[in-house]
Amino acid sequence: MFTEDEFRAFEYHGDLEKYYKTGYGEKLGPIQGVGYVNELLARLTGTPVKDHTTHNSSLEFPLDRTVYADFTHENLMIAVYAAMGLFNVTEPLDPRHMPSPDHKDPSGQSWIASRMVPFSSRMVTERLTCVRPDHSGKEEVGTYVRILVNDEVQPLEFCGGEEGLCELERFVKSQAYARSSGNGDFDLCYG
Repeated sequence: MFTEDEFRAFEYHGDLEKYYKTGYGEKLGPIQGVGYVNELLARLTGTPVKDHTTHNSSLEFPLDRTVYADFTHENLMIAVYAAMGLFNVTEPLDPRHMPSPDHKDPSGQSWIASRMVPFSSRMVTERLTCVRPDHSGKEEVGTYVRILVNDEVQPLEFCGGEEGLCELERFVKSQAYARSSGNGDFDLCYG
């Protein structure tokens, strides 16, 4: 009934929709994920939420739990990915021309919505305490963050992560956009 080209065009339409609705292609897309990222940082560090995006800050935010579970819509997940710096692309998606059939054009296109937010998608953020040998052979204990999207470990290159692991402190610092309430973008939502 449909050709391969028609299926690819349909998939690319979904890529464009997510990219330009709540992803990097929409100025106010990533700001929609800032509240969640700041809550995630609070959970990872065991400190109160620090942002100006909460409408009712009198509610107590739960900390020091072993496991947290949040549920949301795929559009918010895209905004969270964009606010965190995941799946960042080197060039904006071209709404007029599809990339090559394998979605690996010369710009390194990796924004493929069907892989980022398939039905029943999930993002797992792990806080890990690791014991690693240092240069002298002694054991060194460190706290790290690892993020998996649909069971795939994310590279976390934005915080210098190796093999998908990023030191907790470096991860927190890498989230400057969220920690600053979106560099003023949140105020644009009400302007």
